[in-house]
Amino acid sequence: MANPFACSQTGYFFHDTANVSFINIDRQTNNLGLIPNSYDAVGFNTLDGYLYGVIDKKVVRIDNGFNADELDIVDLPEHDYTAGDVHNDNLYLYAKQEGLWRINLSTKQATQVLKKEQAFYTLADLAIHPEGVVYAIDNSRNIHRFDLSQSLENNKAELSQSTGLQGLRNFSGQFFDASGLLYVIDSKTGELYLFDDITPLNEQESFRYISLPSLTNVSNTIDIARCRDMTLAVKGYDFGDAPNSYGTSVSVNGAHHQVSSHLYLGNKPDEDLIAQLYPAFDDNNNSDDEQGITFATMSLNQGSTSFFTAKVGGFLTGYLSAWVDWNNNGNFNDPNENVIQNVSLIGGTHHLAIDVPSDASLTDQTWARFRLNEEPTISHLGLGGRGEVEDYPLSITSYDKQESYYWFPSQGSYATLAFEDRWPNEDDFDFNDVVLRYRVRHVQEATTGKLSQLSIDIELQAYGGSYNNGFAIKLDGVTSSSIDTENSYVVINNEYQAAILEETDSPDDDAVLIFTDSLKQYFSSECDNGFLRVDPNCELDKDVTVKASMKIKFNEPITFPKDLSPYLNPFIFAAPNDNHGFPAPPSRSLEIHLKDFSPTIKANPNLFKSGNDDSGDASINCGIQKSCDSYKNKTGLPFAILIPSDWMNPVEGKSILSAYPNIKSYLSNNESEHDTWFMHPAPSNVYSQTAE
Repeated sequence: MANPFACSQTGYFFHDTANVSFINIDRQTNNLGLIPNSYDAVGFNTLDGYLYGVIDKKVVRIDNGFNADELDIVDLPEHDYTAGDVHNDNLYLYAKQEGLWRINLSTKQATQVLKKEQAFYTLADLAIHPEGVVYAIDNSRNIHRFDLSQSLENNKAELSQSTGLQGLRNFSGQFFDASGLLYVIDSKTGELYLFDDITPLNEQESFRYISLPSLTNVSNTIDIARCRDMTLAVKGYDFGDAPNSYGTSVSVNGAHHQVSSHLYLGNKPDEDLIAQLYPAFDDNNNSDDEQGITFATMSLNQGSTSFFTAKVGGFLTGYLSAWVDWNNNGNFNDPNENVIQNVSLIGGTHHLAIDVPSDASLTDQTWARFRLNEEPTISHLGLGGRGEVEDYPLSITSYDKQESYYWFPSQGSYATLAFEDRWPNEDDFDFNDVVLRYRVRHVQEATTGKLSQLSIDIELQAYGGSYNNGFAIKLDGVTSSSIDTENSYVVINNEYQAAILEETDSPDDDAVLIFTDSLKQYFSSECDNGFLRVDPNCELDKDVTVKASMKIKFNEPITFPKDLSPYLNPFIFAAPNDNHGFPAPPSRSLEIHLKDFSPTIKANPNLFKSGNDDSGDASINCGIQKSCDSYKNKTGLPFAILIPSDWMNPVEGKSILSAYPNIKSYLSNNESEHDTWFMHPAPSNVYSQTAE
């Protein structure tokens, strides 16, 4: 009565707790719960639809209820098989210091193909390329290609190379998709790596890889069985970001284009390997990929005309088409939703408009899709030619609720925040302990001026502190009870987090928004001390990326608070379990704000006027307009600064006074002279390779 798998999922994770999880084609995982047994060295046989693997040193066939039938295999010794896969009706099983066997699943005959002297690798899994070549990454982080085409005496690891990955690893999930892309999953962390240049016939092939967003539900994994020979990623193509109901991923014939420098949207071509659906985004180049279309307002008003610009790159003539989900039903299938049809555009910036239906659904978020293609007449789905697809979230407001936007410093640029994290004690004042690129968008009702939403974007530029710090925002004059927690969130490196509002003693206390209580959890660096981009002689950290975007919505639009600065009240604080130079971890009680800004109610007031701090008034209610006198040392030097533009932070150990000589005069003259001090560095004392 056993039945084969229907294979509606891409693969199954088998855990040592007799649990199973599945991963679908878009790399979303889900725990399915308990199963009769926990299996190892598993693989999927496309010829009969069953999984095959090992339990208690016995080969079993596993049906779609995860029950197992033991198979009598001829000439297969009993060993602890830790790695396996199925290819072309053959099950391959590996046991360390014993060898590798190939089992014909039709005849049930086993043949040893790698002798024990060559089986000295610690393998938690192996994977077989569509051309039949065996690959494996051992737990020492080396990747191997095995040549099994000769006699048993001569078979060996044909190629071996370090991956360059660091740390303790358990690569228990390794599999190829139908196009020959190798996916490798670390069951300790959920980290997912894609080796996209595997070429079995190349004697000196590249083992290049990229990191994809981490997976959940993979801890305690013993092995993974691929369930179908499907293409999971398409090399050299661009995908959209919208939810999959709009037709985004490969699994639903999503919109994708051949990446080419001949024709693209925005500043440069954008190449993906797989669609990364909202709330994740396909930001693969340390820059904003969705930058080809710019709306005059991101909120469209019923019955109005909405204006936008389209920036076209390359030298080909392209055809722009666009769709908007006016009724917010999760697709672009309705007749009036193809709002632009094959408008011919050459390279440059073009000003266009679309009419918003008077009956468009009022919503905080619907979606628009723009496709630029070298040929006309394409739909919102499927493969296009050379060009690009970009998806944008939009809101639709009623006739009497038009909105205006104010950006700090501007929509197209960032300011820079730089912190010294040893406050209140004396430090080197190199202002590179935590350096963030920073931008704020205020959304206000045009008729009332009331504030309805905030958006805050950050990028980690440098981290030269040995302490671990969190990052947060205090909203001076905005009560915590006014925040719509159900519709506010933060996305950090494509990971969505709903809980951002810190609990306060009273609903009338100022709102505090937590990006993270540990910035260091999001990056690692091979440079000295684990520092990030403070040593120009170390290039091992130049590609490390930490990006976050926070969206805050209010329960009801609020009168703009008089104490709310355009750039809000950003601060760092001591991460949990980090002593920060104190006998015990101070955690949230140690906050470091900009000069003359107020702390939160969780700040320890006893730290002010201690060490090298010379605050005069650091009460939680002093506010910007009430002339706070806080977070400065005895010479007037602050512990945090905000620069209204991109900025080159000092290198490690170089004081800001030597890196930017004009700042001394700026501070000593009550900030009335040399107010462009940040534009005049001493070149040898600043880090010149700032994050893109």
